[in-house]
Amino acid sequence: MGKDRPRVIECGGISYKLNRIIPPDEEDNHHIISRKEKARFKVNNEENIVRIKRRTHVALNNLFENRQEPRKQLQMMYDIWKSALSVGVRNELYTLLTLPDDMFYNENLINGKNKKKIWTEW
Repeated sequence: MGKDRPRVIECGGISYKLNRIIPPDEEDNHHIISRKEKARFKVNNEENIVRIKRRTHVALNNLFENRQEPRKQLQMMYDIWKSALSVGVRNELYTLLTLPDDMFYNENLINGKNKKKIWTEW
């Protein structure tokens, strides 16, 4: 699509975002922890980058929107699933989600000044 074409169209009073057609075999590098988190994490470390299908990459970004790190993604899924989970599983996931960064993430990915940061966004 050219830059002059709209990225959002309206049909029947409903807005739709247009996505380009992606060949099924096209791949991308995916940063598990977003590059936007470079102050807290070593996002260009090879342990933070995986090759995945571009369709999967786009789908993950559409699903998780601005939740571009594993803890926030797991929290989102926990919030969706919790009514279907046993109390024991909910408690275990809650315990995992409230761990400090140095226990939750691979130590090779955490910037030194953030090693002991406790996660308090929940």
